[in-house]
Amino acid sequence: MFDFLSLAVRNIRHRKKRSWLTIIGTMVGILAIVSLLSIGQGLENSVQGQIQELGGDKVFVTPGGNSLSSRFTSSTSRLTDDSLRTIENTRGVAEAEGIVSSSLRVEYTGESRFTSIIGLPTERNAELVKEAAGVEVSRGRYLRDTDRYSVLVSESAAENLFEDEIRLRSKLSINGTDYRVVGIVESSGTAGGGVIMQIDAARTLLDKEDEYDQIIARIDPGYEPTEVEENIRRSLRQERGLREGEEDFTTQTAADIASSFQSQLSLIRGFLVGIGAISLLVGGVGIMNTMYTSVTERTQEIGVMKAVGATNWQILRLFLIESGIIGLVGGLLGVLAGLGISLAASRIISSQVGLEISPGVSPTLLIGSLGFAFVIGMVSGLLPARKASKMKPVDALRYDK
Repeated sequence: MFDFLSLAVRNIRHRKKRSWLTIIGTMVGILAIVSLLSIGQGLENSVQGQIQELGGDKVFVTPGGNSLSSRFTSSTSRLTDDSLRTIENTRGVAEAEGIVSSSLRVEYTGESRFTSIIGLPTERNAELVKEAAGVEVSRGRYLRDTDRYSVLVSESAAENLFEDEIRLRSKLSINGTDYRVVGIVESSGTAGGGVIMQIDAARTLLDKEDEYDQIIARIDPGYEPTEVEENIRRSLRQERGLREGEEDFTTQTAADIASSFQSQLSLIRGFLVGIGAISLLVGGVGIMNTMYTSVTERTQEIGVMKAVGATNWQILRLFLIESGIIGLVGGLLGVLAGLGISLAASRIISSQVGLEISPGVSPTLLIGSLGFAFVIGMVSGLLPARKASKMKPVDALRYDK
């Protein structure tokens, strides 16, 4: 086997340019697969961690249901103050708060942009929503009961919404009313980015005096999320006079959100990996073409080897090892390049969306990619190797290039 490896490496090195071009074809396919899988896994891990951290002990209720009957009433289904009180009095619920949100045009330094307006409870009873929304004040302070005309701005909106950065004590105009910025916040959860204001002011501004866009309930210690979720659904059905299956609202736990996100991400990741697999297939065709050319160029060499006693299996094995090495080297370079790209891409994504992402790298991914590249190389070289092994010594020696 050592002799076969030495001979295969020598033959590859003898055709450096052609071999490197073939290796690059395999490298591109493995690079695409490794980088996409690594970034996707890192994103999934990060988001699942955020969801569990922000919502592990919470149930999220939104208007609109999934049943057939609710589709005809979803335009009128609402979460009201009565809905909030019903949820607060449900067995297993420690506390509940509501938020409102919509998009409005915001003016600043002569510019006008649409952005999300989120109404949150004030400092006195905001802990639950601050946790679920991932709101953490980085500069300034949080909203108080008296802050009717004061707002918070997410870091992403402060830096990117207008040409001039929004700062503390800046004034924003919304629907002709001026609001003073009292805090800049990190916001990575339910509330998202945008402008955050006192919920009473937001309900007036958005014309939602008796309405919530989401209600968040904290689960009492000792209760299971699924149990409390079902209790909330039962209580709201009773309050609204609905039968099971007719819900005009939707409930979700952290596990539901994580599962939904994971299924969507899996579809996207599968599509992108499919593109990488096509690149790898093209690389495999390149290996096959290179090996066919190699067999043709080395016909007389194959005839000499057979004349001195080489068997069909030995010739076959030599060319299979050679094509496998080409695939393996391309796979190794692809893995290294893919890890580098995934690391750089993760840093860029983290800086843009404000979510800490680390590439998801596992031994299974690395070893599997290398093994896959080696197998692709050997499979691509199978037909050329078989052609070489079937040559008759006399015909091979007589072959004139």
